[in-house]
Amino acid sequence: MTRRLLLLSLCLGLAACDSSDTAPLPLNLYECDAGEAAVRHLITLLPDINPGVPKSYSIVLGEINRDGMTPATDPFTNRFADLKLKFVNAQNLKVIEPDHTIAESDTRLAAFVLQLRKLQPTSATTWDAEAGWSYKKEYARIKMQLEVKDGKTRVVNAEKVEGS
Repeated sequence: MTRRLLLLSLCLGLAACDSSDTAPLPLNLYECDAGEAAVRHLITLLPDINPGVPKSYSIVLGEINRDGMTPATDPFTNRFADLKLKFVNAQNLKVIEPDHTIAESDTRLAAFVLQLRKLQPTSATTWDAEAGWSYKKEYARIKMQLEVKDGKTRVVNAEKVEGS
């Protein structure tokens, strides 16, 4: 009888563990080497919109919806300091009317919003990611596969899904 109870509790415990591909990774785990590699790759794909106009960049994690967006933490954003770009926390962005431009609240200049929408491990050394960017009315969304090799996380495949 005890053996059956133990077996039943083990089965129920395993059933409670969701190992499906649809289980989302918590947003705080997006701020890892794979997340950094995905955002760095996304930055390399940004078009030169409005040349000569100063730009700022903001990183958000997960979905953007009517309730708002989840800004990346400052320590994660600081990983991109070597790029010499002006990063602002998404909390410091606001919508400028009449065309709903997302801009830096201080300067009112449009900002690139870099979204790490999805980050999902597919094995111990591979990841699937979905990222996107928006600037005024321009945008794009990209799906990527990442791989850890020799201790470095790299994008091994990327394809534009939609947008500019």
